[in-house]
Amino acid sequence: MFIAFATSDGVHVDEQFRRASSLAVYEVTATGHRLDRRCAFAADRSIKTDERLVAILGASIVYGVAFGPSSVLRLVQRGIRAATAPAGTRIDAVLARHAEAQRDAALPALSRG
Repeated sequence: MFIAFATSDGVHVDEQFRRASSLAVYEVTATGHRLDRRCAFAADRSIKTDERLVAILGASIVYGVAFGPSSVLRLVQRGIRAATAPAGTRIDAVLARHAEAQRDAALPALSRG
């Protein structure tokens, strides 16, 4: 699974999707995660939402602090779920939760609670 983050520093979720200065895309598996790519955008905001959508192509989820309705619609049309996170949320913490969920899903049904 690939997960994208709207981030200014590569460490925290801290930007709106359509105004993000960069988007970091990680591959997440049951054994952990790795940075797949990080796409930076011009500070003058000349890059539009479509370019950001292309940058996260293949992601299942994108985290940001806010999403406009039109951005959510465009994401859904491409099979990407918009997920909000409070500003300052650590990316590695979100990735760890997703890796743990994948590990739990991989357990045989009999070994669960």
